[in-house]
Amino acid sequence: MKKSCILLGLVFVCFFIWSGKKVRSTLSKTIPEKVEKEYAINFRNFKNEVEVLANLTDNLVFEDELQLKRQVEKTRLAYKKIEFIFDYYQSAYNGAYINGAPLPKISEYFEGENIIEPSGLQALDEAVFEEISKEQLQHIKLLAKGLRTHVEYVSKIHLPLHLKSSQIIESIRSGLVRIFTLGVTGFDTPGSVNGIQESYISLHSMKTAFMYFDADIHPKAKTKFETINKLFEKGENLLNSYISFDDFDRMVFLKEVVNPLYAGLLEFQNLNNIKLEPYRKHAQDYQSKNIFDVNFLSTNFYSELVYLPLDNPKTIELGKLLFEDTQLSKNSTMSCLSCHSPNLGFTDGLPKSVSNKEGLFTARNSPSIINAGYATRYFWDMREFNLEKQVTHVIDDDLEFNTNFDTIIRKLNKNSNYKKLFKASYGGIVTNDINERSISNAIAAYVNSLKSFNSQFDKYVRNEINEYPESAKRGFNLFMGKGACGSCHFAPIFNGTVPPFYIESESEVLGVIQGFDSINPKLDEDLGRMKNGLKADNYPFFKNSFKTVSIRNIELTAPYMHNGSFLSLKDVLEFYNLGGGAGMGLPVENQTLSSAPLNLSKQEIKDIIAFMESLTDIERFTSLMN
Repeated sequence: MKKSCILLGLVFVCFFIWSGKKVRSTLSKTIPEKVEKEYAINFRNFKNEVEVLANLTDNLVFEDELQLKRQVEKTRLAYKKIEFIFDYYQSAYNGAYINGAPLPKISEYFEGENIIEPSGLQALDEAVFEEISKEQLQHIKLLAKGLRTHVEYVSKIHLPLHLKSSQIIESIRSGLVRIFTLGVTGFDTPGSVNGIQESYISLHSMKTAFMYFDADIHPKAKTKFETINKLFEKGENLLNSYISFDDFDRMVFLKEVVNPLYAGLLEFQNLNNIKLEPYRKHAQDYQSKNIFDVNFLSTNFYSELVYLPLDNPKTIELGKLLFEDTQLSKNSTMSCLSCHSPNLGFTDGLPKSVSNKEGLFTARNSPSIINAGYATRYFWDMREFNLEKQVTHVIDDDLEFNTNFDTIIRKLNKNSNYKKLFKASYGGIVTNDINERSISNAIAAYVNSLKSFNSQFDKYVRNEINEYPESAKRGFNLFMGKGACGSCHFAPIFNGTVPPFYIESESEVLGVIQGFDSINPKLDEDLGRMKNGLKADNYPFFKNSFKTVSIRNIELTAPYMHNGSFLSLKDVLEFYNLGGGAGMGLPVENQTLSSAPLNLSKQEIKDIIAFMESLTDIERFTSLMN
């Protein structure tokens, strides 16, 4: 009898455990369904606002300008409620037609190699909030009708949407990156400068989606859930405090809201046993805990087609030897170090690099190769697509190494140490271990290893140190706000690789001049990207367009710009402050930099420079060279 009772009790215990798991499993399934339902409602509301906007523009007259601005604002705010999920699932379409930068585009996904004219919400924001002429009214009508067409089309293929719990969290985390890099910087609102209010709406919508997890929280995750809720509320309070765009404290927002939320959401995901399974491959490593962690972005994303992965310690060490070896150049007169010295942030300190021919210089300034792996395009004119192939250009160039791989291979094969090292790294892949691909791969692996994320700024925003200059704090806020620097030099690399997914790299038309002469400026004649030899880039809007390089270690890399014309950071900031070449009165076609003066004071310029100098971090590289 006693054994029967014990057995019966165990059956009841097992039943209750099984029932609890079943209930929890059912609840887990309902969370995505609830978010899907909320999202569908918000999407339909956005679609309705787009329809209202398109109808309004049908009979638009000058007297309706205020009404038009209000409707564009209302439409954009409706979009901000869905953006974190919509962009996560439809990032290519979103960038091309719904809310991409208001610039002509060439997309591999849409229109073949034809031009996609500026369209979508950013183009509307820019057009509506500048002085409206009769011609501009027609342009606005076309933009509104185009937006309606694109929203109608995408709604048919996008809805109904089927979410997973992990993807809800990952889209929220990407949404936080978007708010910090594109929202509060003003990138997303080039006309209205309404980025703070829009960021509030985005954050509130993400919080609403996250709160549905309250229905199914593992006991271990309960405290973390409550902490995250408080962080969302703190972020809402900061964004809703009626502080002007210029006065918003982005450093406080980063350290006290964005980074803690980014980390907390991952911890919640792990504590709540939600499997990490991104919707598609992004450069973002969703295992990272901080936007300024060294592993926040994965360079493996940018080097998928290389000979061997670029993170092999053996190939990195071999690549370092090749990087320093003059045998790679004709007559053994140059090595990669000739133009990329570690002490100068892997530049050479010259306006244009010395060539192998006496008295001649190369066409452009030598850019830093630190963090070069975080990009999809290479060289100032963006003519190459991966680090391996970049090596070929240097070897072939008659002003640089002026040789060929066959010659280099013969030289290296005469060296027993190289033969041993190449065999250890590449043995068994093909008959000859030393070949064009293995040489390029080794050098690319070394360049890819040059990562710099341990500056004073990085340590401060990761809470590893408490001291950070007040001038640099002010400079960071100016860089990411009033100065508009962060709307082209995107965090965390501070280069032109576009957040939040970092899957493409940008170039800009700045109207760079020959030397810093603000009285009699003369436009630099280098055509840049338009003449890089690629058919897909041979368009007028890429004339004088150059890659947006990282400002990390910029304190060490003078002179600046592709032509090395600017001798100091002060000159660079003054150039931007004047509105680039167009702002200085030059006829610069398709300038992507606003020609409007930034109105930065002398002290504000000093503060921005103080921030940029706090990004210096080369100690590891210089110690390796000793």
